Amino acid sequence: MSFTTDTYKTFDKETIFYYKWKAKENLPLKGIVQISHGIGEHAGRYKSIAKRLKNQGYDVYANDHRIHGKSAKNNEYLGFYDGEDYFSDAIEDMRKLTEIIKKEHPNKKIILLGHSMGSLLSREYVTLYGDDLEALILSGTAAFLKGLGSFGLISTSFFSKLNGKHRSNEILKNLFFNQFNKKFKPNRTKVDWISSDKKQVDKFEADPLRIEDFSLGVFRDILKGSKKINKPPTFKNTPKSLPIFIFSGDKDPVGEMGKGVKKVALNYKKAGVKDLTLKIYKGGRHEMLNEVNKEEVEQDLLNWLDERIQATN
Repeated sequence: MSFTTDTYKTFDKETIFYYKWKAKENLPLKGIVQISHGIGEHAGRYKSIAKRLKNQGYDVYANDHRIHGKSAKNNEYLGFYDGEDYFSDAIEDMRKLTEIIKKEHPNKKIILLGHSMGSLLSREYVTLYGDDLEALILSGTAAFLKGLGSFGLISTSFFSKLNGKHRSNEILKNLFFNQFNKKFKPNRTKVDWISSDKKQVDKFEADPLRIEDFSLGVFRDILKGSKKINKPPTFKNTPKSLPIFIFSGDKDPVGEMGKGVKKVALNYKKAGVKDLTLKIYKGGRHEMLNEVNKEEVEQDLLNWLDERIQATN
């Protein structure tokens, strides 16, 4: 087995499942990469990039966010949330994993890699705990979707008050995902928007841990979080010396076909971030780490990291 797994308890006694890939033996440890996955998926989908990282001297840790993957009590609990603020809870769960990493690697800083929802969580995370980090990598991130985001925020807030935030709503159930998929009509699957690689799309659609249905509170809290992190204070409170690598596809509907991603990068530059790299891949959709050119994307990520991380014995 190329990885190990374990669990930890959160501040509110939830059990969080996580993976650990140890760096290849006989290599100096360059750093530790902590992965924060996207909505509806799980950390087990990051085995490819984790393997590339471990073979280049990086330890990799990745937790299944609460109500996702193997952190859910069972498949019936996938997507079910009855807490107070999912966005904040998920960030504190990430922080707990960081503390585990720090205990196992004293005096070693961490590289945070966030995808999609995980990138939004990571952008808030660095304003709180950025001093623990060596670098930030954002995949498939987004500006606040003014039209769709505002409508979703109003709707989820309304239906949450009406029926309870722990319930789902059939009208809103696939609002975002259907809108994203419309960009690629005629659709072959429900998730054509994630990648142009049909094998990866089919693999994800068949994944028993893929979540289609969520409690309304999850969408509401993520939309509130997205709105917050795309306002000036979040960019201002990001450590200016923290190297940031942002990458996305120019056919990613979450990033508004590159437009929203460029806006995020520009806002970081305006806020004074000194080392910021933006890479937009032509033809790429939402999951560049699962695209037809995934090996190129992985290598670009490794090259960027190696230019900034000094190996230590």
